Amino acid sequence: MFPLLEFVSVKMVTRRVDLRSDTVTKPTETMRAAMAAAEVDDDVLGNDPTAFRLESEMAKIMEKEAALFVPSGTMGNLISVLVHCDIRGSEVILGHNSHIHIYENGGISTIGGVHPRTVKNNADGTMDIDSIEASIRDPKGELVYPTTRLICLENTHGK
Repeated sequence: MFPLLEFVSVKMVTRRVDLRSDTVTKPTETMRAAMAAAEVDDDVLGNDPTAFRLESEMAKIMEKEAALFVPSGTMGNLISVLVHCDIRGSEVILGHNSHIHIYENGGISTIGGVHPRTVKNNADGTMDIDSIEASIRDPKGELVYPTTRLICLENTHGK
């Protein structure tokens, strides 16, 4: 039926690129060359054209007014938590196996003064909605315990 197929040779790419974390991603030689040749300047002063192009493109893709480049997922998570928990003593609900809770050195607490309140993760990484709802603090008790201001759902530890 497809006589040409017997003459076609397909070479499969078997190399994997691991993008789970900034700590395990290894740049290729092409990526290293692009980094070495990139036009750079001071991004704090808004003068880095490469960072500006990246942020502009991401804002456009995400349909947002602006974007911010951060060099690690840990920094991105910390910024995200602190944007929502902008009062010291705030509380975030997250899974007991979540990356923020286990692998980010307690940054939300030590840097942001944010209290983590964990909910048991299911085997697939999800959390039971009833457990999440039961963990939300009544704001009337803010005098004696943290106020829940954020719920973090992660997919990095799910199967």
